Amino acid sequence: MANYTFVDDHKLPGDLDDTQSFKRAFDASNDVRMLARVYTVSAPVVIAPLPTQNPKRGLSLKGCGIGVTTIRSTNASAPVILIPAATDYVTLMDFTADHVGTTPQPGGDGIKLEVAANYSWDNGVVTNVRCNFNHIGWNLGMTAYTLFVNCGAVSNVSHGFSFKADSAYSTNPLQYYLTKCNAALNGGDGYRYATQGTAPATPVGALETCVTYKNGGHGVAAYGLQTNPIASIRIDGGFYGEDLGHGIYLDTWGSLHLVRPGFIELAQECGIYLSDHNRQVQVGPTIVTNNGLDGMLANCPDVTVTGGQFIANGRRKVTGRSNGLYFFQNGTGVVTGVRAREWGSQQDWGVVTNAEVLLVGNDLRNNLLGAQTGATNPASTGNRV
Repeated sequence: MANYTFVDDHKLPGDLDDTQSFKRAFDASNDVRMLARVYTVSAPVVIAPLPTQNPKRGLSLKGCGIGVTTIRSTNASAPVILIPAATDYVTLMDFTADHVGTTPQPGGDGIKLEVAANYSWDNGVVTNVRCNFNHIGWNLGMTAYTLFVNCGAVSNVSHGFSFKADSAYSTNPLQYYLTKCNAALNGGDGYRYATQGTAPATPVGALETCVTYKNGGHGVAAYGLQTNPIASIRIDGGFYGEDLGHGIYLDTWGSLHLVRPGFIELAQECGIYLSDHNRQVQVGPTIVTNNGLDGMLANCPDVTVTGGQFIANGRRKVTGRSNGLYFFQNGTGVVTGVRAREWGSQQDWGVVTNAEVLLVGNDLRNNLLGAQTGATNPASTGNRV
């Protein structure tokens, strides 16, 4: 016997929209279903157990497909869906959340996690959900583990996916695991991680085969603090293209980051930017091409670049910033098995280094000004120049 209920079964005569239908549906069942239509709400759909229910009972909201089922808010300064803090085991599936028809203001997000002292939710599973045309698409806080599969954020005023830690919580992880997700045409960053205040280091999850396209900020950005660093960024595969900032921007004050994207192209600034507030970064095989400034700028210690192609960067022709790899003042590490070359009269130097950068087995031929400039570590060997 099914224990789910449909939102439409809770619509009453006199209801001006579907706001109360969602509330009644969740009062009746922990498993709420939607039909193939647009649902209009004037207040957030709150996904929370009743006071008499076990908070870990599990709640789900399921539609018929992205763009097939839509929850549309007419309230410009309220989220479409609100998840109260400490609500665990939430399942969201197969719908779109938007503010189409109104101009979203701050607070008018797609799906928001309530800001509270503990500001956390765990064991969420979100599949095939899009948050489009909101202020922030996904405005979320801490989680020990939450999974996103084939989710998206398109044409939001600010960021696509925003994950923010709260120092008021003694443990403040942002361990979201995103697989095959898309952030495109947002006004801010595509995927944004941020910390605040004073707290232990904030660990994050992973972006696996994710996509950015033409966001107004960076494709992926991580902003840590010296008092609350971000640890263990993991970017594995995916495509990052045409973002107006850097393709991937790390300013974490933390360490042990893995950056192994599949393809980065046409960022207005660098393909990969590693500020001096990082350390111990592994950059794996990737293609980094046609970015406005350097393919990669590293200004932090202990960067290891293993394999990859850094081709035709420096599209904006900014003097001194048209390089395949640029190790700035504090940039140190090892580069091995990399090919860096110009194409189409772009990319001046294959690599700009200092004496603390070891080059082994790289192909740095065919750049406009030369293979390498700057001090060379005397142990460098096997490079084709």
